[in-house]
Amino acid sequence: MHATHFQAGKLCRPVVTITAVLVLFAGTACQKEPGFGGTGAIHGTIVEKFYNDDYSVFLYEQPAVDEEVFILFGEENVLGDRIFTSITGEFRFDYLYPGSYQLYYESDDTTGWPENEWGAFHQVEIERGEALELGQLEKITALDYDDGAAVIQGVVWEINYVNDSRWPNLVVESEDFAHEHEVYLIYGEHPFYDERVRTQYDGYFEFRDLIPGDYLVFLYSEDVKRLTDHVVLQFEVTVGEMDQVVDLGEIIIEKR
Repeated sequence: MHATHFQAGKLCRPVVTITAVLVLFAGTACQKEPGFGGTGAIHGTIVEKFYNDDYSVFLYEQPAVDEEVFILFGEENVLGDRIFTSITGEFRFDYLYPGSYQLYYESDDTTGWPENEWGAFHQVEIERGEALELGQLEKITALDYDDGAAVIQGVVWEINYVNDSRWPNLVVESEDFAHEHEVYLIYGEHPFYDERVRTQYDGYFEFRDLIPGDYLVFLYSEDVKRLTDHVVLQFEVTVGEMDQVVDLGEIIIEKR
């Protein structure tokens, strides 16, 4: 009986060992790399936020519609797929295996760091069967001064004096609309003027398609006192709404 029991033990031990190895191998074989074919999901919403060109003024926000969102598998940034956001800015990637993923979409960079210049990356990890909700993500877009819908306008009148009359006893020769007179516009802290227009036959001028912010409108008039060649007429304007119309009214320049 003892010999039979010993033989049975010898036969059983290899079977147990082989079974354990097979179970371990099967478990390893079932571990999938990040990618499609699983039961997980990643979803979220992208909101596009608009700023001026130096990001000092927040303008408005709206859902990022038809925005391309890319998913990358694992740590090696292998491109997996891309989808487009809905009219509400929502997106969803389904049927994902557990693992590490990156989401990418285009966005302007407010930090100035080189690694951020290509857009917005979001690194995430998901478990088996997990539906990961990322919530609201931001896409940043910088607008130029003329990417809006606001208007600054006005009318320039020109007073001409008799040439040989002298200050302070100037004699008016004529008053009329200033035709083809140059008017300049500076946005924010820009060091040079951004736009120059000329008045129409009726003295009217306008700067169109402006974004909210602070502007300086200026033009030149002759110095009728003859102390200098020109006098600068300046008007500080704040545009508060995307479609606001600011009327500077009548502006008078002088000539002699």
